[in-house]
Amino acid sequence: MSNSGLFFAAALLLPEFLFAHGVEVSEVEKSAKVVRFSYSDGEPMMYAKIMLYSPSSAKVETLKSLTDKNGVFAFVADEKGEWRVAAQDGLGHKGEIVVNALEISTNTEVKQSAQNTQSASKFFRVILGLSLLINIFAVYGFALTKISKRFKR
Repeated sequence: MSNSGLFFAAALLLPEFLFAHGVEVSEVEKSAKVVRFSYSDGEPMMYAKIMLYSPSSAKVETLKSLTDKNGVFAFVADEKGEWRVAAQDGLGHKGEIVVNALEISTNTEVKQSAQNTQSASKFFRVILGLSLLINIFAVYGFALTKISKRFKR
């Protein structure tokens, strides 16, 4: 089998391989807990190190992150109770706050959104794959006719 034949066989049998590096983005949660860390003069603690502790794990960090340029950090609570958020700027300044999460986030909205995105994405992939195959066969056919016309002369 020629190299082009192998490519066509792979394209037909492994369409997911051709689109393996796609990215899907969806809004996950609308009710995040938002905390702002700032110095006593009001200046934000930009890019301060954050340690987040969940209600069930008060000693071990659930998450390590950074504040943004405005000193803001946001998270979505997946467990009811008191969440401890601590910030350190690396220059000796520390801040800590306890955020009470009365409700936990549900994944039903996320799952519905992901399913809708996934079905639209699969449809797009099928159409794109068919279009790609049609174009490849058209170019292949065009090249064959040009080559055959040269040999007929």
